[in-house]
Amino acid sequence: MNASLSNKNAFLIHDPRDGDPSKITLVRARGASVWDDEGREYLDCTSQAWSNNLGANDPRVVEAAIAQMREITHARPNFNTLPLLALSAKLREIAPGDLKRMGYCLHGSLAVEMALKLAFKNQPQRHNVIVLQDAYHGRSLTTMAASWPHPNNPFLAIQPRFTRVPHPDPYRPRLGLDVEKDSALCLQLLEDTIQKGVDGGVAAIMLEPILGNGGHIVLPRSFLGGVREICTRHDIVLIWDEIQTCFGRTGAMFAADLYGIVPDIMTFGKGIGGGFPLAGILASDRLTGFSGGEDALTFGQFPVAMAAAVATLDAIVADDLCRNAREMGEYATGRLHEMMNRRRLIGDVRGPGLFVSLELVTDRKTKEPATAAAAAVYRLGVQKGVLFGENRYAGLGNLIKIKPPLDVTRAQMSHALDVLDEVLGTIEANPA
Repeated sequence: MNASLSNKNAFLIHDPRDGDPSKITLVRARGASVWDDEGREYLDCTSQAWSNNLGANDPRVVEAAIAQMREITHARPNFNTLPLLALSAKLREIAPGDLKRMGYCLHGSLAVEMALKLAFKNQPQRHNVIVLQDAYHGRSLTTMAASWPHPNNPFLAIQPRFTRVPHPDPYRPRLGLDVEKDSALCLQLLEDTIQKGVDGGVAAIMLEPILGNGGHIVLPRSFLGGVREICTRHDIVLIWDEIQTCFGRTGAMFAADLYGIVPDIMTFGKGIGGGFPLAGILASDRLTGFSGGEDALTFGQFPVAMAAAVATLDAIVADDLCRNAREMGEYATGRLHEMMNRRRLIGDVRGPGLFVSLELVTDRKTKEPATAAAAAVYRLGVQKGVLFGENRYAGLGNLIKIKPPLDVTRAQMSHALDVLDEVLGTIEANPA
């Protein structure tokens, strides 16, 4: 056995039949399906970390990548390449508002760091960044610090500090308030933090328009619009982290389009590359850009991934996948609301588009999270050939996520929901 595998703490190879998706060895993927090394097919409602917006191994993307590999696979960031120019032109066409400049990297965490660097570049006399209390922005040293929670975080000594503020939660509003009053309260607390809660001024406010790993919390339009107004009034850079919500996932090309709000900087990633690693930022023309050497990555402008991204974006538009995401999302949430009449574990159902989740609770009045039930749905779904997403981030594991590729068919979605219904019924009948 390889030495790295002999360590009891190393990753081990397991039998997938025990029902843990992390122990499955994937060998093939196409569309919304993946296959393991025993030939078993699974309907993938995770899009492999919400990344296969187009569907896995789309032939148009594969052929574009192969064609690019025959020409040039790597160029240092000093040079342009044809895929870089083509992708940049395409992003300028579809970007919201004045977000017409871009920077590239290979991972979402680095895209967030690039956005933060650009914010400080434009506000050099200010020293603070405000984030939301349930934010998730990545797992690099910097982005872990901007995310919550990380129990027993061993890296605190070398991480930057962020100021966390409350946000509205439509399912669990504070003090029994309605959603709009909770939103107004959180906006006032944000104002107070800017004026009295930090020393050194606020350079940027960074948020996800829909909180991802922090609980799939759909922020009210009033809160998002209020944050935009506060940033404009205080000359603060507004960063939207759209790594999970961009390129059709919400039923619009960007969540910024869905909500009609244009940030100063937007991060993107995951769904753009058609399975190839690619991320980056879109920035307002009003911002001062980087000087030489302030942001450059050896493989940040990977031509193969950029060629794949051009083909991916073309396919999303040609196949009208934003529309399909809206329609399949409406179908899924409609079925889930009907399911709530029969399945007492379902406390809440959320969208929009194919950003679908349901929160499981032990009691609908107390809204106590049903974490054990969520883990069981995850496990039993695998045994029945469906990979549901579970929010297991730091013990917040009472969400089930249904976020397949945007080209998922109605028949596939119906099958996933049938399996979910069956699994929930099994768990409710046998709670132990």
